[in-house]
Amino acid sequence: MNSVLATAWPRAGLLGNPSDLYEGRGIGFTFADFSAQVECRPSNVPSRGDIVGIEYGGGLYSPLAQPPEPDILQAARVMLRELGVSDETQGKFALSMQCDIPQQLGLSGSSAIIIAALRAVCGYLHLDCPPAQMAELALRAETEVMGIAAGPMDRMVQSFEGLVAMDFASGEVERLDTALMPPVAILMDRKPGQESGSVHAPVRQRWEEGDPEVRAVMAEFRPLVEQGLAYLKAGDIAGLRACVDRNFDLRAQVFPIGKRDRRAIERARSLGVAAKFCGSGGAILAVHEDEALLDELCLQVVGDGFEGIRPQITEVVA
Repeated sequence: MNSVLATAWPRAGLLGNPSDLYEGRGIGFTFADFSAQVECRPSNVPSRGDIVGIEYGGGLYSPLAQPPEPDILQAARVMLRELGVSDETQGKFALSMQCDIPQQLGLSGSSAIIIAALRAVCGYLHLDCPPAQMAELALRAETEVMGIAAGPMDRMVQSFEGLVAMDFASGEVERLDTALMPPVAILMDRKPGQESGSVHAPVRQRWEEGDPEVRAVMAEFRPLVEQGLAYLKAGDIAGLRACVDRNFDLRAQVFPIGKRDRRAIERARSLGVAAKFCGSGGAILAVHEDEALLDELCLQVVGDGFEGIRPQITEVVA
């Protein structure tokens, strides 16, 4: 059998996060400036992958002096079992992985690794795994195995790719024309932040306890995203910018905002640029119709310890 190389991209939330944990709505996109790649190939002995090699049926193999968290490896093993893969039924193969998605910036690097592995295994073994199923398996791997407080948004965006609108109550997903995307920049903190699960867990607990403030804030995301989606489809970037700013303000009512993140948000707003978190903090999404203004913002945040990029939005894979 020939080896199969699969790729998954980082994602950024345009609107709606973190309401995916609370049956809200969301819009997100994948971009190609970083990636997670997994190669699946026939092997009796794993090779030295840049991140980790997994010899299925032969235990786990971690070539690095400081390997990834064991939970990610265990999640990969469970993921394979969920697909019905075993030594007895599918034979032996190895996975080698590379990932340059910056860690702990809310860009969904761990789910990208899992989704790339899913794609590689499915391609290698000729298994059918539609995007919706792929997203569900990746979410279960992280929530049930890794114990992360996470919602479906990241995995849905990364599984469907491109520009995606989602309803987390019904499970409906709409792929949008990437030509609708406004000009954006992503500002990334050079100092890693918190893991996303540690950010979400306290708010999730408050929700489960019926906290009225958390309940009220989360209820506002659904109509906000619906309004923002209408603006996006109509090409009304000014209206969309207002929704992006409101998204951050809602989040800030119930989630702690780090000083560095807040400074980057305030710098963007001082230029008239809308800004919110890409995910759980550490990376900021900036939106404005004036591309020169976004370029200027990318230069200005360097002094704050951030790196600004103009992301390459990925197209949908047919």
